[in-house]
Amino acid sequence: MRELVLLMAILSCLTHAVVSLNCTKDLHHLADKQMYFIICTTTHAVPVRDERICGSCKSQNDEMVASYNGLMQNCSDLYKDVNRLNIVITTHELLEGLWNKAYCENCFESGGHLWNNFTDLYYSFLACNRSTNAKDICTECKSHYLNMNDFYTDLDKSQEGHICFDIQDIMNSTRVLWSKQLKCCQREVKMTTFLTSVGVVALLPLLLFYGTAIVLTKRREARHGLLNDQEPELDAPSTSQLITAAILSTPSESSAAVTANTEKIAKLLTRPEASSDSSDSDDEPAIKPKIN
Repeated sequence: MRELVLLMAILSCLTHAVVSLNCTKDLHHLADKQMYFIICTTTHAVPVRDERICGSCKSQNDEMVASYNGLMQNCSDLYKDVNRLNIVITTHELLEGLWNKAYCENCFESGGHLWNNFTDLYYSFLACNRSTNAKDICTECKSHYLNMNDFYTDLDKSQEGHICFDIQDIMNSTRVLWSKQLKCCQREVKMTTFLTSVGVVALLPLLLFYGTAIVLTKRREARHGLLNDQEPELDAPSTSQLITAAILSTPSESSAAVTANTEKIAKLLTRPEASSDSSDSDDEPAIKPKIN
């Protein structure tokens, strides 16, 4: 019985040693694949002859992912959550995050259909540039550029901005070539248009002032009740002039009538007051009380 237990312990140790040895080999294998992926992405940071990250490093990324998955399937107990740094998993997440951040898988979706269509338009544009005189490129190759740009714009909307980095990089470099290097997007400002704009801006305050003055004048004329050709009553008579006109328009009496009226008024003023017992002829007689 003791011999069986001892034999099982020995086998367990040997198995653990073999597993550890295999896991160490798998770990080194993963490190090599990660190294190749880093070298590929770093050397293609700036594209050379249209060789970019996603298209050039696809195989390195696939091999790195396969090696990591194999290590985690057989040796996860040795390398997963064994310390605070968790180096194996952290390193893989950083490298895989670079690939995902570039949306590289978008280049290979649907069998690379989008990638092939875009590159066909791109190579057509390049062929036009190479076969056309420099003076005529902006005219002859405009349709090729617009087709490529329209395809990218539609792709950007449909993918919600999650476009493969290679396609983004090609489109950006093509736009720089078209606008800055070939200078096909320059917008020359005509002097006539510029002077017209300046004139309109300079005359605008003056037109506004005169427009306001005209409106106010029309309102003032309407307030004074002007009709058709009637002159505006801007010189209306003053109050003193109106009083004078009213006095002059009053009918005058003869001098004899004025003298008679004056004498009547003088007699009334100089007439002595009547006694208290006498009553005015116009007063009503006093009513005497009846005596029974």
